[in-house]
Amino acid sequence: MLSTNVLISLRPHYVSGMTDIPIFIVIVGVAAFAISGVLAGARQDSNILTVFVLGVVTAIGGGTLRDITLNIPVFWVEDFMVVWIAILACIVAFLFSSIFRERMGKTLLYADAIGVAIFSVAAIDKTLALGHSGEVAVIMGFITACTGGIIRDLLTGTPPMVIASEELFVTPVLVGAILYVLLLGIAPQYSTEWSIVSIIFMTLFRSIAIETGLQFPKWLRMRPGKGAE
Repeated sequence: MLSTNVLISLRPHYVSGMTDIPIFIVIVGVAAFAISGVLAGARQDSNILTVFVLGVVTAIGGGTLRDITLNIPVFWVEDFMVVWIAILACIVAFLFSSIFRERMGKTLLYADAIGVAIFSVAAIDKTLALGHSGEVAVIMGFITACTGGIIRDLLTGTPPMVIASEELFVTPVLVGAILYVLLLGIAPQYSTEWSIVSIIFMTLFRSIAIETGLQFPKWLRMRPGKGAE
């Protein structure tokens, strides 16, 4: 069983800390999600206050649900610096949004891809640190990674990207999350390296899907995708 093997090998390693992701990568994840919220608001011609709310909610939404589900103190309540980072990212994105105006859609997708990858791995780390199984960690990683974007899309009145995206969205997250847990089970002493590898894997996988329109074949979809044969 994956859960038994992973817990035997991971539990002694993880009790000393909640995450092995370098702090600068966590900051990048918070900023990326905040920027995606600002860009989503910009596409709706929202005012500055609205885009700031969108950016902050996108950045902290997934982690908030994760911590409530795991019955632990909410991360941004414990360390409000996360919110300040999100606000700073919102300011930067708002000031320079005109640079991305012609490619705002693609920029939003890439910012979301980075945030999803980082928050997925961070959620897996925290879930395993609390003694939960590998399967639970994978699901928690997926839920955490997608929740912020779902809230962002619902607030801007657009179909949630996790459902509406024709190119692969769920698959890179789930495959990357499973890969991360398996790597930790094989060699937990390299947890920091595996976290970076998994984040890069998910981001690249999603980026390839964005650029090429990669999607499941027609017979594995409920409806034909745009341009699919």
